[in-house]
Amino acid sequence: MSQKTTNATRVAHLRELLDLSQIEFSDSIGITQGALSQLESGKTQLSFDSIRKINETYNVNCNWLIGKEEPIFLKEESSVVHSKNAMHNTQQTHDHALQYAPGLIPLVKEEAHAGYIDNYHDKDYLHTLDVYKIPGYEHGDYRLFEVEGDSMVPSIFPREVLVTEFVAKWSEIENGTLVIIVSADGIVAKRYYVHDDHSTVILKSDNPDYKTYSIPVNDIKEVWEIKAKITNVFAEDYNNQKETMKSMQADIDLLKNQMSELQKVR
Repeated sequence: MSQKTTNATRVAHLRELLDLSQIEFSDSIGITQGALSQLESGKTQLSFDSIRKINETYNVNCNWLIGKEEPIFLKEESSVVHSKNAMHNTQQTHDHALQYAPGLIPLVKEEAHAGYIDNYHDKDYLHTLDVYKIPGYEHGDYRLFEVEGDSMVPSIFPREVLVTEFVAKWSEIENGTLVIIVSADGIVAKRYYVHDDHSTVILKSDNPDYKTYSIPVNDIKEVWEIKAKITNVFAEDYNNQKETMKSMQADIDLLKNQMSELQKVR
């Protein structure tokens, strides 16, 4: 396989994995759609600048981009995968001995995330959580999670409460599904994608300011599929706040430039 063919195959595969159109992907890495089309058709090769931009934007392994048999996404050096077939072999068990009144769902608040990670399997701890009734979710294995951070804006906003359903077989989750991942590193809401070797899960944010990253299946404690959300956040309010912050930052940058020019004059 030629270098051009390798570039074409891997760029196209990456874009499809990230569920992006040619316009969205080309805009994100600073090239035209026409240039991306040329790359994906194998008519041109990846430039150094494009490789660097893809790496910075999506946390992609540069060695994989140029054809080497390495993981697509970079991860922490301490992350070790113990089984190539971990995804196929993963059948999560859940303690269904937890007895709540019918229709009551426990809530994991933002400030309780750390405690939940350490005690998610402890019945005594779980019974200390507040419980709520959510219409339409009276029958099933559900949990409520309060969102931390803005990595999933505009789909999910900070402090919204997500209604989630426990996933026993992770191999049956469709790529792009919105999920809550519980691991030693934290509790996060992300879009879920499975790596080709099924030993690694790829987690993608809807907010373009956040990089896509991967996590070994063996590091995951629980997966909950997001079914609904409870919100008092309105997109217009959030967008107005964001524009205000941008305007303030622009004013600060302008003041810095003016001060720098004054110092030069002195």
